[in-house]
Amino acid sequence: MADHCLSPERAGSPGSAARVDGVLNYDYGAARHRAISGENMELQREALIDVAMGYEPADTIITGGRVVNVHTGTIKAEGIAIKGERIAAVGDVAYAAGDDTEVIEAEGRFLVPGLIDPHCHQWHTYANSTVFAACRLLHGSTTIVDGFYGHAIVNGMRASRFFLDELLATPVKPIFVTPTMCYTQNRGIGFPASPNAPSIEDLRDSLTWPETKGIEEISPELMLYQNQRDRALLSLMEEALDMGKVIQGHSAGMTDEKITNAWVASGIMHNHEIVNASETRRQAELGIWIVIREGSACKDIEACLPVITEEGYHARAFQLCTDVITPDWMLERGQMDNAIRVAVQNGMEPMTAIQMSTIQPAEFYRVNHDMGMIAAGRFADIVFVDTLEGFEIDRVMANGKIWVEGGKLIAPLENPDYPDWLYGTMNIDRVLRPEDFRIEAPAGAGDTVKVQCINTRDGSLETPGSVETLRVVDGFVEADPEKGINKICMIDRIMGTGEVGVAFVKGFGIKEGCIGTTANVFNQNIVLVSASDEDMAAAANETIKMDGGFIALRNGRVEASLPTPLNGLASDLPFDELFERQYKLIGAWRDMGCELETPQMNLEFVSLVTIPYYRISTKGLAYMTQDRFELAELFVDEAA
Repeated sequence: MADHCLSPERAGSPGSAARVDGVLNYDYGAARHRAISGENMELQREALIDVAMGYEPADTIITGGRVVNVHTGTIKAEGIAIKGERIAAVGDVAYAAGDDTEVIEAEGRFLVPGLIDPHCHQWHTYANSTVFAACRLLHGSTTIVDGFYGHAIVNGMRASRFFLDELLATPVKPIFVTPTMCYTQNRGIGFPASPNAPSIEDLRDSLTWPETKGIEEISPELMLYQNQRDRALLSLMEEALDMGKVIQGHSAGMTDEKITNAWVASGIMHNHEIVNASETRRQAELGIWIVIREGSACKDIEACLPVITEEGYHARAFQLCTDVITPDWMLERGQMDNAIRVAVQNGMEPMTAIQMSTIQPAEFYRVNHDMGMIAAGRFADIVFVDTLEGFEIDRVMANGKIWVEGGKLIAPLENPDYPDWLYGTMNIDRVLRPEDFRIEAPAGAGDTVKVQCINTRDGSLETPGSVETLRVVDGFVEADPEKGINKICMIDRIMGTGEVGVAFVKGFGIKEGCIGTTANVFNQNIVLVSASDEDMAAAANETIKMDGGFIALRNGRVEASLPTPLNGLASDLPFDELFERQYKLIGAWRDMGCELETPQMNLEFVSLVTIPYYRISTKGLAYMTQDRFELAELFVDEAA
């Protein structure tokens, strides 16, 4: 693995941490908290005014750079004067230099505002907030938008608050959005919420947090249909709008205009689940900000961007985001920088792609007084790039300090101590055995039966079905790894029911052994894919023993693992160790036969019972379309 850190003496500590009642309390984060919330803002602004007026020297001056002005869409050779964490002046700033002013020579590079990811999920990266921030800095993202909903499913709003505070202690600025998906979960299709799921009152309380700028993604099923309508959720949305906050949406395959208009009327302002040009075009016309994903789970730029580049729709209605990215993707391929490169490769002007990743998200979340452009008063978040087309990052400044140089972190960010309540979330009180995963053939079956098989593939979250013929041995239906058909299960580790659902899946290609995870959207249960019942049982027990995570097990022996004991979702490991374990895990999965590009994503989303079609649940095979959900028959009636 590449070394991503320079010597520690090049930078100061990101801040020290103390703990009060299990909650992190950072001096650095508290300062950021005060700056964003407005507390003592007049003192900080006064210092900026004095530097801009020439009464006081700047702390830092950047010279020799070309400022990418996303406000006007122009590029100009300008200097930048910085006081503390913010920009004091842009232009000819030589007058602001004092005896102790640090001068940074940009050497002709383009100076781009720090990138803003308008929709992402820390828990989907399986990293803690500290490692997550380090990866973000390496690729130029200085602000992210997240509600940490995955953690709140397991441990309530205190978990969201913890990981928000952990991120506040780093140079990366979080824009918090109240995480309603930990409240809704799968209730719209009749599944109960988790025991620690936040109440509406818990969510309402988080609206008052100073970092909160809106509500995280809301699906239509609990608001549009009168027989399912959650008026408490609608009340929360109206309260957020009255407070001047924004509301994210979450809906795939929404082609019915009546439904779309009703969704917009409810207060929904943006949607990131857009996968084709027709949805992009029409939802933008109906007033939705379109957030186009480019990550390891979904790559939608190629399909959606022609609405702008070929049809001439104005880019102001659009943003770019990553949504979901795995650790290796996040580190090696990039994040918002990668999205910019892909957009340019698909015909977009670099300036437009950068605007969709800086000023447009800042304006949408109503924080453009603080970020989104290189201008006086804004945080000194600046990305030094060699070319706009290739977006090759040389240095990254956040809050007035260089944190990345030559593609490496100047100093590592240190993990805090994690409280005991984040651990021990495997709510399973028994040892799993091979017979827990056996599928009995229907009465009167011969040597073979036909089954409905889940299909997973690269580049799509949809999981269509296929009818497959499998052998019956001693009355039980067997997987067929040689044909690429594995057994898949979901084991409840949240509700304490001990429920196990089993079905068949095609696409993972596991020839021998078992792979698994405890991270999956809305469920956060154990999901395993195996070539044998024996290894499935062994992998289940080892996953429980390590307090959650990803596993590669073959012939009863663990070959690799990435433990994620924080809520069973995030690692408590430092940067280098986390990525060492990640690469070894994926290597083991490849050796076991898996050729999917980002198999962790497939393993996570094969259980998402709100996106079509066939899915695994703790109750077995499930089937989902836009307007209905049902538990599905595993066996196919050939006479039907």
